[in-house]
Amino acid sequence: MKDMILFPEDIERLDGILLPLAGKAKLLLAVLINRDGRIITHQGSLEKVDVQSLSALVAGATASTLAIANLVGETEFSAMYHQGRERSIYIDALDDNTYLSVVFDGQTNIDRVKVFIRQFERELKEALCLVYNKTEDQVDLDLGFANDSFQTFQNEALAEYGSSDANQPSGDDAAPQGSQDAYQYLMNKRKKHLPGK
Repeated sequence: MKDMILFPEDIERLDGILLPLAGKAKLLLAVLINRDGRIITHQGSLEKVDVQSLSALVAGATASTLAIANLVGETEFSAMYHQGRERSIYIDALDDNTYLSVVFDGQTNIDRVKVFIRQFERELKEALCLVYNKTEDQVDLDLGFANDSFQTFQNEALAEYGSSDANQPSGDDAAPQGSQDAYQYLMNKRKKHLPGK
């Protein structure tokens, strides 16, 4: 299984595909799941449903059906469908690393769901390829982040903007004041240094 490093722009791109898919197919929930059970992203929501647990169980269920597939002479099942009285779930293996799991009710049917998944499948696969095929020079990670916590970013911001409150910017460019703001500060700074920005 390939390693996966997700940046905000990756999530944005994937959500930009999942959102119209969920709308057109009338889905309650659409979840992209890594083969190890981690959520990549999701659109829609279900009351009282823990999406993280759902993702882990979907990954486990697909792993167990691999044994069934082998028993009947298949290498793998590319899709699974479970029909309930009120809600149903359809799981599609998009590639070797990712499942698309969708939950729907009586507003739609399995045929409609499959048609729209096929319509958006190519776009999803292309977006996932960009995630999985990042090279080391495309991934700019600050390895001191975990060791120095957020102090590094506070010091960096003070050096860049000066210590006077009057000189410090506000809004997205403001120096982080604590753990809550540090992540956003890093993301804003990173976006400014992306190629083409």
